[in-house]
Amino acid sequence: MNRKKWPVMNLAAGPVEVSPRVLRALSRPVLYHYDPAFIEVFDDTCTLVQKVFQTKYDVVLMQGEAILGLEAAAASLFGPGVKVLNLVSGIFGKGYEHFIKKYSGEYIELAVPYNESISAEAVRAELSADPDIKYLSVVHSETPSGTVNPMKEIGAVAREHGVITIVDTVSGLGSEVFSPEDWGMDVAISGPQKCLGGPPGLSLITVSPDAWHAMERRAPPLRGSFLSILDWKDSWLAGKTFPYTPSVSTVYGLEAALLTVLEEGIESYVGRHQAVARACRRGVEALGLELWAAREEICGAAVTAVAMPDKTSEKDLRRHMRERYGVMISGGYGELAGKLFRLGHMGQAAHPAYLAAQLGILERSLVDLGVAVELGAGVGAAMRSLEG
Repeated sequence: MNRKKWPVMNLAAGPVEVSPRVLRALSRPVLYHYDPAFIEVFDDTCTLVQKVFQTKYDVVLMQGEAILGLEAAAASLFGPGVKVLNLVSGIFGKGYEHFIKKYSGEYIELAVPYNESISAEAVRAELSADPDIKYLSVVHSETPSGTVNPMKEIGAVAREHGVITIVDTVSGLGSEVFSPEDWGMDVAISGPQKCLGGPPGLSLITVSPDAWHAMERRAPPLRGSFLSILDWKDSWLAGKTFPYTPSVSTVYGLEAALLTVLEEGIESYVGRHQAVARACRRGVEALGLELWAAREEICGAAVTAVAMPDKTSEKDLRRHMRERYGVMISGGYGELAGKLFRLGHMGQAAHPAYLAAQLGILERSLVDLGVAVELGAGVGAAMRSLEG
């Protein structure tokens, strides 16, 4: 690909643009994975993951993009006849149905429209009606919809009923302050490539004692597989060995990204994401555009999803922003394709400078495509929202 055609800014829904610090880390020498120096790096990185998750639960770093961790949770926990309640508020939530059925779980769905969120009361009703439900799967932050589910409340309900939760928080980690212990997340899966501002290629997983016991009770327990979370417990957690060769360079990049988060402070880091997301929403509204999410309180901090204005093509807008002005954003995904576009503000892009540039280019592009917006209105509203 001609490098001159690369975007000036990657403000898409992930993988995100990474910092020079992360890029430098990725260029470090590739070590033998049993070199004492790499063992130390890997161990330290696991500790950093615990600190960012704010958990004392065990941490597993599986060597594949977060979809590996999500499938691994299903493969390691589910078995024939096991009832799983899957909460569906978007594309990713619906997608977990495949893993539940693939690994023989009995599928039960609780769904809402893809601009809504799941209520804890609805979850309580489902679990109360069927005490045989053993697992609950939920997406914390639905990046394709720009929405979040009330995971803290849902987790509390699951815990009341003795149900083990599998939580996709791939774009939730870094955009909200939480702890798996406090929020009832038994198996929480994230990735570096969203709000943490790291490279793609790893699954960051925290596992509660109850989840470990459930994996060991599975008949038979999943071992000797790339998908086995238990293999990591038996090797890395038990004796600092690896079940297979880890992604050495990607671990370097993750370490650098996590250090950046913790040096800023997790509360400050999350607060920056929340403030910039809120300002982005004010900017979008000032342009007369409609947010995709049904309500302000369920809007996520990873991306801002915006309904397409009438008589405007999502593909044309994204192409125009990228080819004329060098800014890459995301469109709708799956059945939401063509219905919305997404403005990304994750990692280093959760900053007023990136926000002003993104909204300014959006304004200019909409005018170029014949949409009646006032130049400067979105940027001005966003900057006013950041006061203080």
